[in-house]
Amino acid sequence: MVFGLSGSQLFGVGLAVVGTIVLAFSARYVWRATSIYRAEVVSMLGETTPGALVRVSGTAQQGDADLLSAPFSGNDCLALRYAVEERRLSPFLLPWFVTIHELAGSDAFRVRTAEADVDIVEPARTVTLEREIVATVPPSDEPPERIARFERTTDAVPVTTYWRSPPSLVRPLTRRLSLGTRRYSEQRAMPGDEVTVVGRVTETGDGIDPLVVSDRPPSQTLVRMAKTSLVGVCLGVFVVALGLVLVLL
Repeated sequence: MVFGLSGSQLFGVGLAVVGTIVLAFSARYVWRATSIYRAEVVSMLGETTPGALVRVSGTAQQGDADLLSAPFSGNDCLALRYAVEERRLSPFLLPWFVTIHELAGSDAFRVRTAEADVDIVEPARTVTLEREIVATVPPSDEPPERIARFERTTDAVPVTTYWRSPPSLVRPLTRRLSLGTRRYSEQRAMPGDEVTVVGRVTETGDGIDPLVVSDRPPSQTLVRMAKTSLVGVCLGVFVVALGLVLVLL
């Protein structure tokens, strides 16, 4: 026993701590998702108070910064989110695509409304846009040159994994289930696209520090952002409750 706690109680404490961490991170993201409704709708900054949470919608335009180059398609864009997924076995032994690398961001750009050009001056924390599958590559095939170059130069994405190069004994089964297949997707905001940006007015009052860049109505944006985190909230609550039960038994 440690500190008067049995083994099961210590395990319960550990579960409660882990569950609290999962709950905190998931709840924080859900709270960010609700910002699209909590924000004040504006079409120009004008007399808006610095630090105020605002929502602006309009046509995305290039600002003073260079355009970003999407890694898989090569398209120039203002905001970008890309992901590499690999088909693996789930805990329930069913094949599914698991995200093995994902990155999102933006550079400075402008949103043209009916009344003004509003500067988006910082990288976006969350980018949620229409998703395009650029390529789907079985493990037996070579990816397009641009994607192959990306994987060679990005340490965060392993060129090969157990699922792409399994032992020869199980290879017929993994190939039949398409395990190891990789899917490369991009979400892009390009000049001329209609976007909604939620963020805080800068201290100087002449731009927005963005929290969210989206191309969907507020309700769809909220659902898209919150649905994954709600699973985390539920999981966190369950793990905390289970840990407390073990501690109190």
